[in-house]
Amino acid sequence: MIWKIEALEGFKGRNDLLADLALLLSSAYHVLGALYYLGASKRKREKEFEFVDLAVHIPAKSEDPKMLARTVRKVKEVLNPKQIILVVDPESLEAVKREVGDLALILTGAEKGKAHALNIALQYTEAKYVMVLDADSYPEEGYALRTNPYTASLWRGYASIKNKWSEAFAPFTTLASIGIIYGRDLLGLKVIPPGSGVMIEKDLLEDLGGWDEGALTEDIELALRALEKGIRAKSSDSFVYVEVPPGYFELKKQQARWAYGAVQAMLKHLKALDPELFMYLTQYSMLWLPLIALILSPLGLSPISLLIYYSSVAFQAIASNRAAKIWKVNMSLKKSARVSASGLAMSIDILISMVKATLGRPFKWVVTPKGGKRLKGRLSTEYLLLLTPLISILNPISLPLALQYFASSLFVIKEVRSE
Repeated sequence: MIWKIEALEGFKGRNDLLADLALLLSSAYHVLGALYYLGASKRKREKEFEFVDLAVHIPAKSEDPKMLARTVRKVKEVLNPKQIILVVDPESLEAVKREVGDLALILTGAEKGKAHALNIALQYTEAKYVMVLDADSYPEEGYALRTNPYTASLWRGYASIKNKWSEAFAPFTTLASIGIIYGRDLLGLKVIPPGSGVMIEKDLLEDLGGWDEGALTEDIELALRALEKGIRAKSSDSFVYVEVPPGYFELKKQQARWAYGAVQAMLKHLKALDPELFMYLTQYSMLWLPLIALILSPLGLSPISLLIYYSSVAFQAIASNRAAKIWKVNMSLKKSARVSASGLAMSIDILISMVKATLGRPFKWVVTPKGGKRLKGRLSTEYLLLLTPLISILNPISLPLALQYFASSLFVIKEVRSE
């Protein structure tokens, strides 16, 4: 009993370090992000087209038939694959057939989820390689196919709706893709191919057991399953176009789903992890860790931790700017500020999603709108962040943290309510 009391007193004597630890961990995420961009800055010129025996799979639930027809035509024009297989929901079947015609094999099954649709497409595949594209995605002109067993494409963001949100999200999507896929690959790290643009040998995909229909992010789950069997993906320096969310609410739903899915897949495949991959899969933590540090700051917060944190943020900003110049991505300071504000404003929602995944609680799937559609949303946790300056009354050193959340939420609230 005595040792339990001493242990408790020891913890109470050290709890003034908790805020510093949260902030230093967030700093580590930013430093790692900076290293990804520095890796991507060593861009290699790899453009080589190899004639690949290819089937393109496109799952599409309740998607615009005209958009699907455009995607199919683009795929045909750029890649000229052996097969294009569209898997749609029964309600959309006839309309899609009218728009697409005989340019693709059209099946049903998308109403049971993306992974289920992809597994159906796999059953009808006659080609050696499979490439997966979302309904809104298509390869850029000059896309270079390669015969790697497992390859990740880069993403180039585009917007169907041109507004302040999408015009910031589009270049950020491109730049982030360059860092977390190409940059990590050049650093010799384990690449996690995103769902749209992934290419994999059919036999390899079948040996891995196909797509996991219980995973929220089936692309991450497949990559981790492959890593457990010693199979590592490579990156391509070619892009597929991916439509970005048209507004803040759409982005929040998308990012919360991705954060949940990454944690869900990670917990299922812990054997595949190393420290860097763990941090990569939990990178959304950088949005809410400073908030945790702020909440804990009345117990104690070192100015040195603040200095390290903001230095790491600056380091990542400088590295990303360098990568943007090398890859010719127009990511202005104004656009970067909007993206940063959006991330901090949704920090509580991201934290809730990650906690739900950790506890095994269900997540309500909401498809990111495409083709100019919008989601109805309601501001909630953003208003809570307006109270953060009150915490700094108890410890004025934490004021910079409070102001970054306050300013970000105020900006997002003002922008959303003015729409």
